[in-house]
Amino acid sequence: MRPHPYFTGWAIPAEYFLGAIKLKALSVDDLDRDYEAVMQSAADIKTANPTLTWPDGLTREQAMVDLAWHQKEFESRRSFAWVVEDKDQTYLGCIYVYPSIAGEKSADVAWWWKTGAKLDRKKFRHDLYLWLSGGSWPPLDYHLQIE
Repeated sequence: MRPHPYFTGWAIPAEYFLGAIKLKALSVDDLDRDYEAVMQSAADIKTANPTLTWPDGLTREQAMVDLAWHQKEFESRRSFAWVVEDKDQTYLGCIYVYPSIAGEKSADVAWWWKTGAKLDRKKFRHDLYLWLSGGSWPPLDYHLQIE
């Protein structure tokens, strides 16, 4: 699988710190805690993103397929998904960067939080914006979700 055209030659890190928050590439190794967090937080995820049908009816097997897809996409530099953790490796949620498949120089950036996650969300958004607009990422128009 080839990288997304705008990410050819870019090394997007599998681990990155946004202040005290750690981003770690989402993988099949995260199945247990990811599935638990998603199911525990389903109502909050749907409230924050009312147009989503996910995670309605999500099974562990489907979650494993999703995680394998995210892992392969990351490895291929087609799209990017990370677990968001605090300094104690507490699972706080996930973040996703989806480059445009229509060929536009843009990417959608979305995230969800585990119900009860303790973090400064305004600072997270600010730090994320600074990282995406810095020299580590291709110069694209990154559309951050509204929170």
